[in-house]
Amino acid sequence: MSLPLRALLWDMDGTLVDSEPVHRRSFVDAARSCGLALPEDFHDGLIGKSEDAIHAILVSDHGLQADFATWSERRFAAYLARIEEVQPFALATDLWARAEAAGLDQAIVSNSPEGILQANLTRLGLAPGSVVTVSRNDVARGKPHPDPYLLALSRLGVLATAAAVIEDSSAGLAAAQAAGIATYMMPWFEGEKGDWAPFADLQVLLSKV
Repeated sequence: MSLPLRALLWDMDGTLVDSEPVHRRSFVDAARSCGLALPEDFHDGLIGKSEDAIHAILVSDHGLQADFATWSERRFAAYLARIEEVQPFALATDLWARAEAAGLDQAIVSNSPEGILQANLTRLGLAPGSVVTVSRNDVARGKPHPDPYLLALSRLGVLATAAAVIEDSSAGLAAAQAAGIATYMMPWFEGEKGDWAPFADLQVLLSKV
């Protein structure tokens, strides 16, 4: 950032909410409803990928016959059936509250489809329309492309140099960097050290806002 911090752009899954276990189980549940058996760890190597990208992998590598619309309907139903298992990360939501109190703009930028994003918003206690969001449905290309973060900046009316991104996946990190935004990674991110900073650094930075 070369300008004073004005906005935080948050990833949702694995960043604001502990939803990855639910995503993993819902993929297995949805595949079973389509007559396909997936290993329990199927989703582990796909964290951060968009729904359409994962559907393409299911078709090419696992023999899924369902089209994207049918798959999306089954997956959304399977996820909603487990929505009570999704829990907010206190580490993130505490910082969200601090940023809100400091008067920073905030947005949630997710690779999930709109329905799942809105379900997770409810788990966070945020009313629909109360926060700027970008879902996979809003852009032609999802993460790791910069499109979702560029759209969020546009919707907030904030320059990339005055914003910071909080992420947990390699795809999200690549998207944020391609958009030219300073990026902070959650403590559980396992990628190699590069042009990003740990979440703790953002906590320190926010204390000076």
